[in-house]
Amino acid sequence: MPPNLKQRLAALSLAPSSPTSPLSIANLKKPFQHPWKRGFQDPTTSGPDARDKVHEVMSRVIFQAGVDYEVIISASALPDPREVSYDILLSRILSYLDLYVESDYTVVFFAAGSRHTPNWNWVWKAYRSLSRKYRKNLKRLYIVHSSFFSKMLFSLAGAIISPKFFRKIMYIDTLSDLAHHVPLTQIDIPPAVYQENMKHERQINMPIPIRASVFGVPLEDLMGCDGEKSGIPRVVKDSIQYVRESGMKEEGLFRRSPNSALLKQVQQAYDRGQVVSLSTFDDPHLASVLMKKYLRDLPTPPFPESLYPVIRQCPVISSDLSDMAAVTYIRDTLLPQLMPCVYILLSHVLHLLHEVSLHSASNRMDAHNLSVVVCPNLLKGSNSMRDVMMCTVSGGPSLTSDPLSPSSSTTSATTPSKASSEGSNTLGAVVKLCIQRYYEVFDEIKDRSEPVSSSRHLSRSPSPLSSSGSSASLSKAHRPLSLAVDDEDSIDDAMLVMPIGPVGNAGHSSIREVERRTPQPPKMQAASYIRTNPVSANCPSAQLSYGPSTTSTTVPARISLLAVELGPR
Repeated sequence: MPPNLKQRLAALSLAPSSPTSPLSIANLKKPFQHPWKRGFQDPTTSGPDARDKVHEVMSRVIFQAGVDYEVIISASALPDPREVSYDILLSRILSYLDLYVESDYTVVFFAAGSRHTPNWNWVWKAYRSLSRKYRKNLKRLYIVHSSFFSKMLFSLAGAIISPKFFRKIMYIDTLSDLAHHVPLTQIDIPPAVYQENMKHERQINMPIPIRASVFGVPLEDLMGCDGEKSGIPRVVKDSIQYVRESGMKEEGLFRRSPNSALLKQVQQAYDRGQVVSLSTFDDPHLASVLMKKYLRDLPTPPFPESLYPVIRQCPVISSDLSDMAAVTYIRDTLLPQLMPCVYILLSHVLHLLHEVSLHSASNRMDAHNLSVVVCPNLLKGSNSMRDVMMCTVSGGPSLTSDPLSPSSSTTSATTPSKASSEGSNTLGAVVKLCIQRYYEVFDEIKDRSEPVSSSRHLSRSPSPLSSSGSSASLSKAHRPLSLAVDDEDSIDDAMLVMPIGPVGNAGHSSIREVERRTPQPPKMQAASYIRTNPVSANCPSAQLSYGPSTTSTTVPARISLLAVELGPR
């Protein structure tokens, strides 16, 4: 009697090569081998880093989203079987599912964008590995953008092998439909899924309309006027972090444009409050243009039209680094007129631009080029021609010139703009100066390139006394302090304890030892002498003004001086 369909499918998972191999004892004894592995070296034996390669792709193949145990599996992240062992990948996926199978869970499978499709043998083996504990608590399996391959696979496995499992499968055509079943904003959607979804719908519509929460929202609503609500907006923070980590040497950064349709999808994702990982898009130009678009869409530009006269009054910008006139004007006159939240935002953006300009040898984006492409996003007035004139930057190299050539640097250094020579500066020139001399304009941010001093000292200079000359005004904050951090090991416990009442010889000796180590002003010497010799009249002379005295200290003066020194600390 020939084997039935179930026996044939079971034999398929153990077949060495083709799915039509007969069910025989000889074939069952042969080890399982994927058809795509024929002719290639087994990645499990090609090197010790095979498991590390699997670990790298695991976070993109399967991950959790939301708080209701939604497990996301992305077919677009499946690796090349010639580089990664699919057997190890399967065991890792099953180990990950073990974290959720004890409770009800949901699986969302993004079937689109797969560049490497597993063979039927491996797929059937994967399904056979899913024991009852994985299928029992599975509430629903959503297959998004299903292909013919995935429909055939799940229909065959569900209808023939387990009809109960087949009833848990639901095919989803668009992300708008998926939003009716799972919290879409909690899913980090891969770029390939966005591109596939644009073939079915132009915009993702949520069940409940959501107002834009990032782009086009006043900056003070997100950060607060003084930045007290939160840090810089999430889209700016993500863009800065990704560009700083992966895009500093990308040629044409902040100048080249990414895929416009994908840019719109990412912008809408931020406006929905969705989880977005810019690293999955692998495009530094997308992150840089996203930051420029955020600045351009602000209802109130960072530099409003009311500041144009202040910008034009900036002194002549010189190439001489010792000339601080323009830097001082920008730091003390122009920037204080901005809102504190705008100042914070600009400090982060210009800091990134400064770091990008340091890699101009590879990315060809020096301070001049960066100011040309960024400045139009920082202003928006009633007269567009006036805005264009405010964005002009003269005296710099072109985009096609070599930033390291002497001619380009000479041009930018020796050819001041006509506007600057007439005392009528532009915002483009101001932004260029801020990029070039960032740490001088935003001087409260420490320059990482400066060496850290090996010896640090905490010092306070005595403040002058009030005109009344009252001794009660000598508080602890006004006392002179000279304590070297490097001498902390030489401080013993006796130096840190204030003696109360009569002290023994040990206390006297420790105090005298401290006084010998630390030079003290006359008043401190007098106070120390009074503490250690309360009866003696031969006290060092002292005046309240720290000056020397030729007369011996009287008893009232001794009492007053001791009260000041032994007062509350």
